[in-house]
Amino acid sequence: MIPSMDLFSFTNYGRPWTAHGWLSGVVFYALYSRLGFNALIFIFALLVALAFWIVFRRSDSHPFIAGFATLLGVWTVLPHIGVRPRVFTLLLSSVFLAILIRYARSGTGRTIWWLVPLMPLWANLHGGFLIGLALIALTIVGIPLDVWASGEKVQALWPRLRTLGIVMLGCALAALLNPYGLRIYTFPIGVLLSPVFQGVVVDWLSPDFHQPESLPLLLLILLTVAALALSPKRVRPSELLFFLATLYATLKSQRHLVILVLVAVPLLADHLQSWLEATSFGKSFGQPASPDATARQPILLSLLLLLPLAIFAVKLKSTLFAPPRQELVDVPIKAVDYLKENQITGNTFTDPNIWGGYLIWTLPNNPVYIDGRDVYPEAFVKEYVEMVSGVADWRGPFDRYGVRIAIVAPKSLLLRGLKESTGWRQVFQDDMAVVFVRQR
Repeated sequence: MIPSMDLFSFTNYGRPWTAHGWLSGVVFYALYSRLGFNALIFIFALLVALAFWIVFRRSDSHPFIAGFATLLGVWTVLPHIGVRPRVFTLLLSSVFLAILIRYARSGTGRTIWWLVPLMPLWANLHGGFLIGLALIALTIVGIPLDVWASGEKVQALWPRLRTLGIVMLGCALAALLNPYGLRIYTFPIGVLLSPVFQGVVVDWLSPDFHQPESLPLLLLILLTVAALALSPKRVRPSELLFFLATLYATLKSQRHLVILVLVAVPLLADHLQSWLEATSFGKSFGQPASPDATARQPILLSLLLLLPLAIFAVKLKSTLFAPPRQELVDVPIKAVDYLKENQITGNTFTDPNIWGGYLIWTLPNNPVYIDGRDVYPEAFVKEYVEMVSGVADWRGPFDRYGVRIAIVAPKSLLLRGLKESTGWRQVFQDDMAVVFVRQR
């Protein structure tokens, strides 16, 4: 049964829920139940590899220059991907970009029509399907800019725009082939326009370039801008439009950096190649003359791409999907084991992100206060944020919703209040979490 209401939280149980990634959940569980965690990680690493293989093949530069740019792109997205629905958006965005850019340059080809049947698949896998429509819209705007810059005849413009318009309309209608109808549009748009979600959820925040994990993104942006400035080859207006639009989206919300990477990597490779060819040092980076060398180098680069993806898989295994008895970095496994062993059940308050999802999975008899799904109304999320940040008192919401168990981090602002309250008793503590139970 495809869920249409919230089944996992006691605070919003029965509330209408648009599970925009429901098909991803089916894929996850089908692979996990039959093949296990390791196979699931491996398959998603291959999906990432396929997305970047498409990006690598979009570049006309020397394979080693394209390989350098592609590896930088892989490094940039590593902290932001995993076994999660976002990988499907990464792959399908890569496919959409490859098809759209080829069509924009040639103006012919039946592959453009493949976007329509791909759209309902994307819409049921992840809410990022709206990116596909945005990419088509950018192409519609970019083609006239290319025609104007190149001095082509305007007559050659309209057939391409008409085709793209039909494709975009077809994709928009095809996305309605989902269990939720028009709600598949209204729900993600509502999240995009919500100041609470935009200002609280980490994925929606602007990138913090003071953090080490943002260094690859900063390098990619700076190197791409430098390559475009130094290259004697003139950038196409449509390519510049794609770069500026995705750069703006990324600087506004780091969630969109995966799309910027797909756009920037081929640009960096091609214009770095052009600049190097204009220097005496870079003449050795011209296109290889030997047909055998041309055939071998992409294969070597493909194997090289597997190195960071292997690191990505190992990282996932050690942090998210370790065996149940192994110490986990981000999950309160010992606290959950304590609740299981002592058969402590009831409405449970905990961190909404990884902890909330972990409790839903491991303690189905302990419904959660809030978790990482986009199902909660703005006012509720705002109240939660004010409560955990110490702005609002936690006692009122705890009493109103009947919270029986609280699992908080040792550095949580709620910890002191729970310890001092006569209505709550601490029953467990380790370096990861502290567990409180309401006194009956």
